Amino acid sequence: MLTAPAVPHSRLLIVGGAILVLAAVKLFVAGSIGLSFDESYYTFWSENLAIGYLDHPPMVAYLIAAGRAIFGDDPFGVRFFAVACGLLTTGLVYRLGMLLADRATPAPPPPLYAATPASGLVFLMTPDPPSALFFAATLWAVAEWLASGRRWWWLIAGAMAGLGLWSKYTDAFLAPGLLLFLLASRERRGALASWPVWAGAALALIVFLPVILWNGEHGWASFTFQGQRTVTSGLDPNWAGNLLDLLGGQALYQVPVLVLLALAGLVTFFVRRGAEEWRGLSLPVWASLPALLYFAFHAFHAHVEANWLIPLWPGLSVVAAAALMALLKWNRWVAGVILALQVALGIALPGLVYAQAIWQPFWVPNIDRTLETRGWPELERQLAATAEANGARWIATSGNFGVTGQLASAFLFAHNPLPVRQVDEPLRWLFLPTDPNALGWPALFVRIEGNPQAPQPPSDLFGTARLVGTYQRAGGRSPLESWSAFLVSDPTAKFWAGVGGK
Repeated sequence: MLTAPAVPHSRLLIVGGAILVLAAVKLFVAGSIGLSFDESYYTFWSENLAIGYLDHPPMVAYLIAAGRAIFGDDPFGVRFFAVACGLLTTGLVYRLGMLLADRATPAPPPPLYAATPASGLVFLMTPDPPSALFFAATLWAVAEWLASGRRWWWLIAGAMAGLGLWSKYTDAFLAPGLLLFLLASRERRGALASWPVWAGAALALIVFLPVILWNGEHGWASFTFQGQRTVTSGLDPNWAGNLLDLLGGQALYQVPVLVLLALAGLVTFFVRRGAEEWRGLSLPVWASLPALLYFAFHAFHAHVEANWLIPLWPGLSVVAAAALMALLKWNRWVAGVILALQVALGIALPGLVYAQAIWQPFWVPNIDRTLETRGWPELERQLAATAEANGARWIATSGNFGVTGQLASAFLFAHNPLPVRQVDEPLRWLFLPTDPNALGWPALFVRIEGNPQAPQPPSDLFGTARLVGTYQRAGGRSPLESWSAFLVSDPTAKFWAGVGGK
């Protein structure tokens, strides 16, 4: 049975205080900049709560709805629970370090985890913050079982795993990981004969069951959409580049120091897993292994996005901390420099993003993702005025769910009840009414204009289309794109095919 070592209170207060300061900075940034494309799309979800959506399970929508209900319809309300998830996850990383890293001072895991660009960007409200939280919470519950021997912790682990599946399907990798963890030890294999282990697994499925039923009612839309990423059609000619992208993405999100420490910890665990000081890492290592192996395999066939591995890093940070503590025994000075470098880079890199997002000191339009967040309130005001002047009953968009989400969120934040609807990709909009006739005609069809000097009417979608406005979305230093607006009615057969209607 594991025992949690004592931690000096002064060190705990310093680390905890620093993490709270970082959380406060994130909350400030969260309320100071507009939404990203993905966030605005999920905010559209939160205005129309459902049990499932095409892209992800529904947890992100419910957290946004809760934040908006408490703090209001603005970016701070949308993002509050992202920061809260990150703070709770860091606390769980600390507890995991106490329970699993057999060290006298397991303080390194929280700063290693908190001082990364991925944690620095956790103010963004996407499925990743709750996914990482519940992945870590499941590991924490199992670690408490290891430490105490109380089998009912498996029920809490099951509930946390089910909530993780409500957050992101990546958390499904926990099931084979925990099974490997139990099978890897003769002592732990005995737990498979214990009813709480299976009751916890059943509880996870019961919690997840509404999402399964929603998928069944909608042709398995979300499972099929995400399942496309598990289908491989042969070796990618660029597999070496994909592997480098996988490593590079993790290095960018987590800082190379943490990635190298985690890799060193994983290798050392398998080389010395019989050693007493490494046995405690069995849980995060085995729990992470299925996802790590799958994404490495996937890289031979397709590109792996850096954020796909985010839920693994609470546990991997504990593994990295164990490697750092082993290094500390060898050379205290080198270990101190490595930890300082991780913290410095992990704070400085998100700090650059914060500065760019708020003050825009650099003009780098080709790589600046903060441009997504700019100019939408003013564009909403112009479109609202045009719609009112022309009697438009709703706003129609096409071809870009991020743009649709930005416009819908801008109208929501302005407390303008004018509906925004995209007239294609109907599977994305299963949570909305499918009959545009119920909204009335005419509508205002808006789009980013490729040729602002000669906007072409959407004649393929509407029998009547009249240009009523042109606009530009401003990006601070320069206009970002031109927009056109057409007053439209008389929808065509192509329109009805796009919206999934008659």
